[in-house]
Amino acid sequence: MERLVNFLRQSELFATLPDEKIAQVIGIGYTRVFDTGQTIIKAGDPSDEMYIVQEGMVEVLVESGTVPDIPGAPELTPVVQLGQGQIFGEMAIVDQGVRSATIRAVSDGTQLFVIPREDFWALCEEDHHIGYIVMRNIALDLSFKLRHRNLPRLVGK
Repeated sequence: MERLVNFLRQSELFATLPDEKIAQVIGIGYTRVFDTGQTIIKAGDPSDEMYIVQEGMVEVLVESGTVPDIPGAPELTPVVQLGQGQIFGEMAIVDQGVRSATIRAVSDGTQLFVIPREDFWALCEEDHHIGYIVMRNIALDLSFKLRHRNLPRLVGK
């Protein structure tokens, strides 16, 4: 448990939470392990979990057209790899919309800490401090990602 508390304390979303609050988050999560090439989430699927990479690597893939030989099959293009401590699926915690990308394991034994949306919301109802801190950090992270994505377009004008 202490190892997992130390691990989550280093993540962007939980860094400013005290250890006892991080332990509450750990209490609602669980660990899953994937091997190379296994799909963790698929674009367009419903979303109800957030993931933190504990060990190994995952790749984020987006649709870039269709596979020429297979009508209707989406061609997936890797856009980034995520490693230890990095988070994906956080939008599921906020809005429960469909997945915007496909995520696959890049290495055998990729270990993810999974936080289910419903359990997280119940925890936030019990402890508003946890909810405030994590939602603020999600908002900061998403704001950074949007700004980073749009900045090259603005600079090029």
